[in-house]
Parts: sequence; structure tokens; C-alpha cells
Amino acid sequence: MHLALVLTEFPPSVGGMQTHAEFLAQALHDAGHAICVYTYRCDDPQLAAEANAFDRQAAYPVRRVLSRLGFWANHRALLQTLRQSRVALIYASNVYYGLLGAELGVPVVCRSAGNDVQRPWIAYPYRLGSRVVSHPALESRLHQWYRQWNAPEWLESVFRRQRQALVQRSVRANRVILANSLYTRHLLQDVGVGRAQVQVLPGGVDTQRFAPCAVTRRAVRREWGVRPETPVLLTVCRLVAKKGIDFLLGQVPALQRVVPDLRVIVVGDGKEKHRCEAQLAAAGLADAVRLVGKVPQREVQRYFAAADCFVLASRVTTHHTTGLQDAETMGRVLCEANAAGVPVLASRSGGIPSVITHDDNGLLFDSDDAGDFIAQFERLHRDADLRRRLVQRGRERAEHEFAWPHLVAAHQQCFDEVLTAPHV
Repeated sequence: MHLALVLTEFPPSVGGMQTHAEFLAQALHDAGHAICVYTYRCDDPQLAAEANAFDRQAAYPVRRVLSRLGFWANHRALLQTLRQSRVALIYASNVYYGLLGAELGVPVVCRSAGNDVQRPWIAYPYRLGSRVVSHPALESRLHQWYRQWNAPEWLESVFRRQRQALVQRSVRANRVILANSLYTRHLLQDVGVGRAQVQVLPGGVDTQRFAPCAVTRRAVRREWGVRPETPVLLTVCRLVAKKGIDFLLGQVPALQRVVPDLRVIVVGDGKEKHRCEAQLAAAGLADAVRLVGKVPQREVQRYFAAADCFVLASRVTTHHTTGLQDAETMGRVLCEANAAGVPVLASRSGGIPSVITHDDNGLLFDSDDAGDFIAQFERLHRDADLRRRLVQRGRERAEHEFAWPHLVAAHQQCFDEVLTAPHV
């Protein structure tokens, strides 16, 4: 089957979407499909060099031709390219490319991570001027300015109505949408997508790579300077407001009253980094908390192997100017923690309950609720049977619900159904 994969977020940049895109592309190629990936251009020289290296070793062609700014320039470029191909189906990693289907006469299946609907990532939504803002020489400067001034929120107030109208047109034009959680399905229904058009498919984890490893555990703890018996709490996330890192760091003194020698490891980077550092310095917690920074996706399993508990303290945030919300629509790191055999403690927020079921494969607490958080942590710390049961169920669910073979099979079944079913 000839497939065009519009995977806007793609390695070498890192994150949940990039991980999903890379694994899915490789799996579809390995299954015998003729695929071509279309993704963003790299405007950073170092990232561009890494991208060239990635593309040279990839088993399939990667076309870095899309702009991060001009939506209609991307639409036009994909139309011109795909009209010359024998593509049977288009798969996109967000909801924005559904309109290609009608013009090309092929079905479009997409994945929605929720925030593509909730706070559209379409920077410039107008046809007029789209080619200009997408010109590589100009786009690089515009995109630097865009990031520097946190433009996704700032410009949202200017372009919001046009973006939302474009999202509603595009999302309904997709033949099937694979939502990463029930939360995302509700977001899609709120913009008029029919229930039958949406399938819920959370997960995406290499269970073999994340399997518990005692040798790795000892090695990583030596790197950290942490004794084998020292309890370690881990979180892996971008350092942004919705991840609730400020809440987690604020609870460290209370956690240490339960476990005096507890160490907290934070893997990730982001715009809240300096605020986190200041918070730790003001509280005198530099010895108890280590901010590791960004870790390549291929190495992150080492950190899970060394942890005794994994925490994700996400919350739903609302921008004070635009009113746009941001949420944890699934939380791939939770699938990874389950696969790694690490007990999970997560907030009851956004799409997290589609991955973690309370008292089954983890424990849930109400977002930003210190009392509930500490109570659940105490349960986890004091009850060895509970920890063993959560770990066992986590591994089971990772193997049967979140693992890549399950997801790839679900994607292929969806593609087959779309191609064989009559379209009205």
C-alpha cells in the first residue's frame, strides 16, 4: 500500500508526537507499505545537521518540505507532490490535513493528540501571504521571533477566529480520527465531529526497550551518586506550566516527611526551567532534587529503570489573555512507566484516566491537591502488596494495550476498513 505520512513533528526533535511518528513510520515500512514522510523543514543549523543524519539512515524517504507558519502553503505543496504519486491513503499526525482528501480523491486518516483542536498549532491561517511567510529565508527569522515572544498565545488573539474555522473544516473532512484518549474524543465532538468518526487509541511504547533492568538501575544510580537503597521519585516531562512541576517541587518537603531520604529526579527542559531552579534554591532543596535536563528519547528508559516511583502532576491551564486551555491529553510517559515496571502516581487530569485507572495500573490524585497527592503517595510507600499489584497490572496493560504491535495493528485495520468501505 502506498501511504503518504504527514508527520509534522518528527525526529531529531524529541517529544511524545515525535516518538509516535518515528515508531509508526518504521513499523508501517517494516510491514511492507511503501511510505513517504512529509514533515517540517529545520530552521536551526544544528538540528538540520541532525535531521540530515537521521534521514540518511532512515529506511524510507523523508521530505522536510513543510513550513511551521504558512498552513495554505503546506496544503498547496502537498497537493502538488501527491498528485504525481500513486498514494492510496494519507495519514496525518494532526487534524489539519483532512481537506487534502477531497481534492486528491483519497481518504485521510489522522491522529489527534487533543491540543491540535484545543489550541490550534496553525500559525498563519490565511491563503493571502501564506507563500511569503513560508519562504525559507523569511520563515527562519519569523519563526525565531514567533518562539521568542511566545507567539502561539500572543497571536492567537489576532488569528483565533480564522484558525478555529479552519480547524472545524479540516477536522470534519478526515475519514477517521484516531484520538489518543476519551478526553480528546470529547474535544473533537465539541467541534462537531460525529462519534462514529472517532476511534480511541491511547499508548505507544516499546515494552522490550523499557523492560525493567537491574544492571541499568545500578549503573544509573551510580551516575547520580545515589545509593542502591535510596528511594527515587522520577518525573519525565517538558518544563511547562501544564505539567505541574511547580506543584511537585512544592510537595518535596511533605514527601520527605514520609520518606526522609527521598530523592527526586526531573528529566526534561522547557521555559519553566529557571523558575524551577529558583523555587528549589528558595526552599533549600538543591540536594534533594536533581534537574537532569533534556535526555534523548533513546536513552530515557535508563532513567525509568533507576526509579522507584513515577509521578506526573499535570493540570489543565488556561491562558490569561486568550482563554485557550492546555492539557495532558494522554501522557505517553505513563505508558513507558507501566512498561518499565515503575509504580505510577498521576493527576486525575485531561486524558490521563484513559491510560491510568485508579487502583489498577496506578494511583490517581486530584490536580494541585496536596492532601490527596500526599495521601496517595503514603499508600504507595507503605503498602508493598499494592506496589506489586500496580506494577504487574501496569506491565500487563503495557503489553496488551499500549505496545507498538497493538497500535500498528489497529492502524492497519483502520486503513483497510477505510479503503474497503463505501464512502458516502
